[in-house]
Amino acid sequence: MIESMNSSKTLKINGLKVLAWLLLAFGASSCLDEQSVPEATPIAFVSFYHGSPQTDPITITVDNRVYNSNPFGYGNYFEYGNFYTGQRSFSFRNPGASSSLLDTVVTLKASEAYSFFIAEHEDLFEPIIVKDQLENPGQGKALLRLAHLSPDSPEVHLRVGTAVEPVLKDQAFGEVSAYKAIDAGRFALKILDAESGEEELVSANDISILAGRIYTLVLRGYKENTSGTENRLSLQLLRNYPNY
Repeated sequence: MIESMNSSKTLKINGLKVLAWLLLAFGASSCLDEQSVPEATPIAFVSFYHGSPQTDPITITVDNRVYNSNPFGYGNYFEYGNFYTGQRSFSFRNPGASSSLLDTVVTLKASEAYSFFIAEHEDLFEPIIVKDQLENPGQGKALLRLAHLSPDSPEVHLRVGTAVEPVLKDQAFGEVSAYKAIDAGRFALKILDAESGEEELVSANDISILAGRIYTLVLRGYKENTSGTENRLSLQLLRNYPNY
């Protein structure tokens, strides 16, 4: 199913500044879906993240055209590509399979950016689709959000560095938070059990967060891991808009 785009979980776009970021980030090249996009053609921007440990590498098709020539497996991230606007048909399937894991139609709007997070819930393939709404991080700050893709983990808090109060609270599986402005620096990112408020589930230490950058922190894998270290609970930091 498609997660609804919850306006209470997003920040308002800061108009021309964000559009300038997008043009810097995406203007140099076009994605496989759009080999040649005329300058005057309205476009949207879409990224993909594979966060389902039990799902094999998949092929993405858009309006019956294959999007990815390279395998798209667990932990892979496809940066934003240029997409025509309007209603677009997305299909996700295992390479060579006769049937798809999921087919869905998404309406893409001009100059908007979207993220598709591939997750699983009770052995069902589930894309979580969000519209990325941004604002200027501010002097000496970066933007950070959390994508909770661990099916057996409870609601969590995100603590940054030595701060007493979590940056994000009570985030459940399948939720992608709004971006939060945090101070740039080098510190630990800690995921805490929201019920206790103090039990640490997993952490990433000595992480460098640079001013002016935009990041997504992904909580992935299984808290109760029974299938090997590859699927254990872990964190992965993605840098959005890499050319900015």
